[in-house]
Amino acid sequence: MGILLVVTEQREFLGADRARDYELIRQRLERVAATPVTSEHYLDIGKLDDVEALVLSGSSAPWAAHDPAMLESFGDAVRAFDGPVLGICAGMQLQAMFAGGAVGHAPATVATGFAPVEVLEEACLFRGLPPEITVYHRHTDEITTLPDEFHVVARSVSCAIEAIADPARRWFGTQFHPEEFSPEHPAGDRVLRNFFESVSC
Repeated sequence: MGILLVVTEQREFLGADRARDYELIRQRLERVAATPVTSEHYLDIGKLDDVEALVLSGSSAPWAAHDPAMLESFGDAVRAFDGPVLGICAGMQLQAMFAGGAVGHAPATVATGFAPVEVLEEACLFRGLPPEITVYHRHTDEITTLPDEFHVVARSVSCAIEAIADPARRWFGTQFHPEEFSPEHPAGDRVLRNFFESVSC
């Protein structure tokens, strides 16, 4: 199956426009990865034996709108998966929750759009990038308790945990949206390429 984009949006929030947005994200990831990327909703995830890597999408639905039992079942599948995982926004929050951490409402108002992020560790995601990058932000929740095995690899003025890494498990996450990049702000493209290159290695 190659790379799987897991849509973490609550089904009731998946209207035609939102579904089209996720398809555009899948297409963009596929272009960056230069390999097939398929997508599935998290409620439909079964065995992941033939998957090389997972990308967990963002989500606009509040966590209270999700069925906790369904999220836990999805967490079991992700924890059992032995390949690399990239969590984006809500996807990163899920990684933290699946590993025993906690998520809460962002204490500060986060403006939607491109803004700077400080890179604390080059790690996997930030290889070849400068100490400060400009990336796209759009979120209302953040990680409030980070599991011990993760460490923070990027931060910003408005968000103390902009990116996390657990290299032993090969789990990486960004609170910002690397899939939203532009010619003027290409850092997100490099972040994605770094992750996909680590998959091929």
